[in-house]
Amino acid sequence: MPEPTEREGKAPPLDRADLTALLGAFCFFLSAIEYMIPKPLPFMRLGIANLPILLAVDLLPLRWFLVLALVKVVGMSVISGSLFTYIALFSLSGTLVAALVMWVARRTGGKAISAVGVSVVGAMASNAVQVVLARFFVIGEAAWYIAPVFLAMGLITGTILGLFAERFVVTSKWYARASGKQMPEGKPTEGLRAASGATNPVGGKEKTARIAARRLRQARKEAAKADGRARRGARAAGYDALFAPGALAATGLLCSLAFLFQPLLSLKAVLFSLFLLAALASGKRISLGATIVVSLGIIAANLLVPIGQVVLDLGGFKITRDALRGGIEKALTFEGLLYISKATIRPGIRLRGRFGSIVARAFVYFDRIIEYRGKPRAATFFADADSLMLAVWDAPKPEGSGTEAPPVKPGIGYILESLVVVLSISALVAGHFPPR
Repeated sequence: MPEPTEREGKAPPLDRADLTALLGAFCFFLSAIEYMIPKPLPFMRLGIANLPILLAVDLLPLRWFLVLALVKVVGMSVISGSLFTYIALFSLSGTLVAALVMWVARRTGGKAISAVGVSVVGAMASNAVQVVLARFFVIGEAAWYIAPVFLAMGLITGTILGLFAERFVVTSKWYARASGKQMPEGKPTEGLRAASGATNPVGGKEKTARIAARRLRQARKEAAKADGRARRGARAAGYDALFAPGALAATGLLCSLAFLFQPLLSLKAVLFSLFLLAALASGKRISLGATIVVSLGIIAANLLVPIGQVVLDLGGFKITRDALRGGIEKALTFEGLLYISKATIRPGIRLRGRFGSIVARAFVYFDRIIEYRGKPRAATFFADADSLMLAVWDAPKPEGSGTEAPPVKPGIGYILESLVVVLSISALVAGHFPPR
């Protein structure tokens, strides 16, 4: 990575808040991609969402660098509905530790440490912190068994991201502008239009039955997806019309605390079902298959360390009562907190102050990214990625921040919120003081 440039003779200083918001939006986008990758344990991340933070090491001073890390965690928690979950805790800890380690490595190593080195130490530090958290919150002593695999994964992804960053910073017009260098002549987005598929010659008519059948199946899949999105959108609109985002978030916080400290497994299962139904009603995308896979992964990891009476022996692998119960309880807690967060954290929630305005601006940039029509190709990947950055940054600022709350109909929403809170707290009290 090049060293920070001097301002003299360069382009005018940039708005650091705006640059932070732009990089934060790309963190959201990459986090969303990573979130969709199936995994047996939910905290096992590839770390691709840290790429904008790696690029920012030489672009932002420490204060704004840390703001970017916080914007990434808060914004992605709002988008995915995971603000009240262990995922947010893992993301916050891993991101902040990785950011600080990368910053220190860059500032102390200077030119002696490459982008690959900065990326690898950040990835390893992030994964190490998440393994420690997994030990105490999710899978217990089994965390030490997965630690070598998790750290090796950080080494591989850190190396790949570092290689990408090294190539990108020396070829990118956007990076040159963001670092205060003079922009090369020529329109930055011309190459994008040529490479993005805007002019996509077919090269002849495709008439075979196989191609036609494949296109028909694809069309049907797209239609089914569009229908599902429309139904979820209708549910979300009705849901948001009932609840004020701030009050709903406060409800979620109270329910999370009551659920987290519920000692009875049976009552926790009942509350889990209630929160699952609320998440479905909210219009958020819910994957029961992913819930089952993640839950089985957490339970299996807990079974690796036998505790208590043996209830089943599978060819030498002993399933013990306490380990099984602990795994089920941790799986319910993990997924239940996720559903609470999905049901109560809405995009319309507003954050106050300058930090809130940066998050809101990041959502504007995020909307531009997901609406972007260009598709990077392998042959021109770096040029296409650069053009995407420039196109998103230079597009006219749309009206609104993307986080405005819809009009709310008072009445029934407050009644429902109060009812859910009362049920959650009542279940907590019943769990601590069961009838004799």
